[in-house]
Amino acid sequence: MKSSQLTRGKTSIRLALASVQWAFFILTGGLVAPIVVAAAFHLTGPETVGLLQRTLAVIGVSSLLQVLFGHKLPILEGPAGVWWGVFILLASSVAAGPASVTLLQQMEMGLLISGVLILLLSVFRVIAHVKKLFTPVVIGTYLLLLIFQFSSSIVKGILGVGYSDSYIHAQIALPALATLVFTFICGRLKNVFFRNFSVLLGVMFGYALFGLLGLIPAFTVRQMSLTLPSLFAWGKPEFNGGILLTTLVIALPLLINMIAAIVIVEKAAGRAAQNVYRRAGVVMGINQLLSGLFSAVGCVSNSHTAGFIASTQMTKRLPFILGCLIIIATSFFPFFTIALASIPVPVAFAVIFYSFTHLLTAGLREYEPILHEEKKLLVIGVALFAGVGSMFIPAASLAHTPDVMKPILNNGLIVGVLTSILFEQGIRGKDTFVSWLQTRSNQQQTFRERNSKHGVNDQSVL
Repeated sequence: MKSSQLTRGKTSIRLALASVQWAFFILTGGLVAPIVVAAAFHLTGPETVGLLQRTLAVIGVSSLLQVLFGHKLPILEGPAGVWWGVFILLASSVAAGPASVTLLQQMEMGLLISGVLILLLSVFRVIAHVKKLFTPVVIGTYLLLLIFQFSSSIVKGILGVGYSDSYIHAQIALPALATLVFTFICGRLKNVFFRNFSVLLGVMFGYALFGLLGLIPAFTVRQMSLTLPSLFAWGKPEFNGGILLTTLVIALPLLINMIAAIVIVEKAAGRAAQNVYRRAGVVMGINQLLSGLFSAVGCVSNSHTAGFIASTQMTKRLPFILGCLIIIATSFFPFFTIALASIPVPVAFAVIFYSFTHLLTAGLREYEPILHEEKKLLVIGVALFAGVGSMFIPAASLAHTPDVMKPILNNGLIVGVLTSILFEQGIRGKDTFVSWLQTRSNQQQTFRERNSKHGVNDQSVL
C-alpha cells in the first residue's frame, strides 16, 4: 500500500514539474512579441502590461483549443512572426498618437478577417492540397531557415545585447552562458529526471544566478486584483483596404507555419502522421478571431516546440494542457504576469538555445534521403540562398514597396519556403511535361513503324 502511494506521489510530482516546465516554455514563446509591438506603437506601461496579459491569455486558450479539438498535439500556439512583423512594419509608417491608435484598430479588423478566411479555407479542404507541397525538401528548408531567422536574436540575447543597452556586458553574458552550459549538461545526463526537466532546471538556475548578481529588474506593477482581458482594447475595429490585401497575403504563410509545425512535431513525438489539418485549420481560424477580439498579436503553431519535445522527451498531452491552464490563470493577475515576465531574457534565450539545436538536427536529417538527387540539392541551394539573403534586407529599404508585399519580403523564412515550393514544383512540372513529350514521341514512332510494316505487307500481297 505504501509502495503504491509512493509511486502515485512521484507521478504527481513529475506531472506538476512537467506542467510548470511547459508553462515556462509557453511563456518564453509569448513574451517577446507583445513587448516589441508595444514599443513600436509607443504604448504606455499599463497599456504594455495589458497587451502582455491579453497575449498570454490568447496563447493559453489557443494552445488549449488545438490540443483538445484541433491537431491534438502539444504544440505552442505563439505569436506568428509574420503577424508581429506586420505590426512593426506598419507602425514605422505612422507617428505616435491618433494615427497609431487607428492603425491598431485596423489591425484588429485584419485579424478578424484572417480568422474568417482561414475558417473558409479549412472548411473547403484547401489545406489538404497545401499539405501535399510539404516534401522533405520543403520541410528541411523550413527548419533550417527557422533556425537562421532566430539565431541572431538568440545569440544576441544570450550575450545580453538589448537587456540593459545595445552593448555586450560580461556580467550579463557570463551567467547566461553558464545557464546555457548547465542546461546542456542536464539534457545530456543519463538520469531521466535531469534530462526531462533540463529546461525548467535551466530557468531556475539562471534566475537564481541573475538574482544573486542583482541583474533582475524590479517589479513596476503591484496590483493583485483579478483583471479579465477586455474586448477590443484598442477600440472599435476599422476597415482598411490595404490591411485587407495584407491579410489575404498573410493567410498562406500562416497555413505554411501550421502545417510545418504539425509535421515536425509528429516526427519529434514519434507519432504516425494523421490527417488533422482540416480540424487544425478550423481551430486556427477561431484563434485568429480571438486575437482580433482581444486585441492581441495573432497566434500560429510554433515549429520550435519540436526542439523542446526532442530535448525533454515530454510527449504527453496532460502536462501541456495543465501548462496552458497555468498561463491562462496567471494572465488574469497583472502582478503574476509581471513576475513571470521578470525572468531575464538572456536566461530564456539560453535554455531555448538547447532546444533549437535539436531542431537544427531535425532539419539536416530531412535532407539525408535526398542528398544523392542533384535536382533537389539545387532547389535547396536556391531556396536557402533566397531565404537567408532576404533576412538581411533592411526594413527601411521596403518603404516604397507596396504594403501588401512587405509581410512576404520582410520574412526570409517565408521567402525561402515559397521559393523551395515553387522551384521544386516547377522542376517536377517540367520533368512531367518532358516525360509526356517523350512518351508521345515514342507512341508516334511506334505508330509510324507499324504503318510502314503494314504498307510493305500490302505491297507484297499485291
